[in-house]
Parts: sequence; structure tokens; C-alpha cells
Amino acid sequence: MKEFIANYPPYQIGLVLGLFVCTVIQLVYWIRYSRVAVHRHSLREPEGATTPPVSVVVVVADDPNYITEHLPRLLTQNHPHYEVVVVDDSSESDLTDELVMMQAQYPHLRFTTIKADPVFRHSRKLALTVGIKAAQYENIIFTDADAVPTSDKWLSIMSRGFNGGQLVIGYTGIERRPGVVNRIIRCQRLSGSIRFLNAAIRGHVYRGIYNNIGYTKRLFFEHKGYTHLRMTLGEDDLFVQKIAPVCSKRTSVMLNPSATMRQFQWGGLRWWRSERRYRSAAFDLYPGRVRFTVFFELLTRLLLTLGTAAAAILLPQTLWIAGGSLFLLRELTLAITVRMIARRVGERRLLGVYLIHDLLAPLGELLLWIGRKLRPSQRLWI
Repeated sequence: MKEFIANYPPYQIGLVLGLFVCTVIQLVYWIRYSRVAVHRHSLREPEGATTPPVSVVVVVADDPNYITEHLPRLLTQNHPHYEVVVVDDSSESDLTDELVMMQAQYPHLRFTTIKADPVFRHSRKLALTVGIKAAQYENIIFTDADAVPTSDKWLSIMSRGFNGGQLVIGYTGIERRPGVVNRIIRCQRLSGSIRFLNAAIRGHVYRGIYNNIGYTKRLFFEHKGYTHLRMTLGEDDLFVQKIAPVCSKRTSVMLNPSATMRQFQWGGLRWWRSERRYRSAAFDLYPGRVRFTVFFELLTRLLLTLGTAAAAILLPQTLWIAGGSLFLLRELTLAITVRMIARRVGERRLLGVYLIHDLLAPLGELLLWIGRKLRPSQRLWI
């Protein structure tokens, strides 16, 4: 050991030790994330449990095509006992006629309308609250007009989470399209989802995604509804953090390729950056433990990448091989884990783009944070 220390300058030894520490930290993160890959249902269902009745609440605003083109995918779910409650949230075009016509074909469709008020503006939280009050069943799954289920088994799988659970969390991916841009967007959605799904599985739930999440009416009203009412978001994270102390052990994370939603891609990278800047605004209100965990993972990932690049320049061949091997060990662990998780949630052909995205993500998150501070989204407040 003394000869080894004597043969190399302190900065070279320090660089290798730094790479080793960052690699160990990253491996700990990804070993934890691997639980998502083998997960199906957080809670053991009671013996003889059946598929519980459930209400699906979907908010529609200024999207008349959704009623005719996409709503039938909710109305034809393979579920023995459910209803779909559509909340027409101040649409410019009256959706009543279309909904009445569809109601004749699907009697389990119900709808309610919120008229636009030129003086009083409201957020989606009001529409969701109206939908919750209109729902006749205790168990409610929420979705939105910007996403559709991937199969007719979606609702039956998600609703089984209420067999012992009060909060049900599923996965929402981005719709598949040709091109690299779509794969980048899907990688970013998958990357963020891995974090909160893993936390929920481990009993530290802090968020879901607004178009594939469910909770009981009792849970909602016992905690007096949504928080941060002037914010136009927070129904899938800030509210979840509010109820987390009482339902962390009664949270069902339902992961199955047939139980996922696909969100529409409305544009390219510019649209996605705007969407992320808006949706991530609530992150500053997250618990300190969550913010630190995310920051520390991104920091050690960045240090490992930069340190490996520096090792290729500054270290002799023997130490460079050692440092490069640590980096490759982390990349191999990541590749295996991501591939398994992607299969679990129904993602395909993302691994190559994901590996590149993973290296650039810390810089991207830094730029997102700066952009959010310098130019907050105008959609954030009412």
C-alpha cells in the first residue's frame, strides 16, 4: 500500500477514491430502483377478494374530439361494475349533446358541467372535486383527457389496488411515435417515474401522475380536499404528500404493461420543456428528504461522469482502467435495471437513448431549475 501511495500523486489517488465513492452511491440507488422491476402489487389482497366497484373521473376542457375518439376506451373497460364520470370543465363548445348521445349507448356514463365564469377563475382541482362528489362509488380512479389506457384491462388491474389500499398509483408513459425526440421524452418520463414509484413501493410515497392515480372518497374528505388551491397543479403530488402519513402503508403501486396510460405528445422538445417547467414547479414544496435524495443522486451521477472523463486525461493507464471499470459497472447495472423496469411498465426500445439521456440528465435538470426560477410558467397560478 505504501508503494502504491508513493507511486502516484495524491490528486490521482483522490480521483480514483472519488470515483469509487460515487460508484457505490449510484449502485445503492439502482439496487433500490430494481424493486420496481419485479413489483406487481404493493399489498397482499385478502383471500377471496374480488374486483371492487370503482368510479373513473375524467376532466375534459376544450377537447370535443376526446368525447368521440378517446372516451369509448374508458367506457369499454373489462370491469364488472364501474362508472365513468365526465366533468365538462368550462368547455367553449357545449359537450352535452355528444355526452347524451353516448350515454344512450353506454349507460354507465355520467357527466356534470362547470359553466365558465368570466370573473371567478378556477383550477382543475375544482373540477376534480365536483367529479368526486358526483361519483357514486367509494373507490375513484382519476385520469384526464390528455391520456388513454393501453388496454381494456387497465381499470380492472388498477381497481384491485383498493383491496386493502386507500391510495393507488400507476404508471403513465408518453405515447409512442417515430423519431428520437419521442424517445427522449419517453426516457425523461420513465426516469422521473422510477424515482417516485420506488419511493412508494418502499413506503415513502410522495407523488403519482395525475392521469393514472386513485384514492378513496373518505380519504379525500377526511383530509379536507386539495391543498394550495391557487396553484393549478398539485393534485397528484402535494395532495399525496398531505395524506402520506396515514396511507403510506396502505398505498398500492400497480405495475403491469396492461395497467398503464399513454399521454398524448402535443409537440416536440420545446413543448416538453414548457410542460416540464410547469409540472415541476411544485418540486420546491416537496419535503426536504425527497428534494435531497433527488439532488444527491443527480450530483453523484454528474461527479461520476465528469470524474471518469477527467481520469481518462489525468490518470496513467493502470488507474484509468480502474476508474473506467467503476463507471462501466454502474452503466451495466443501470442498463440491466432499466431494461427490466421498462418491460414492467410496457416501454420498448428505449435503452440506447436512455443511457445517453442518463449522462446528460444532471445538466438538463440544472437548466430546468434555472429556467423555472428565472421564468416561472404563466399557467401556475390563478
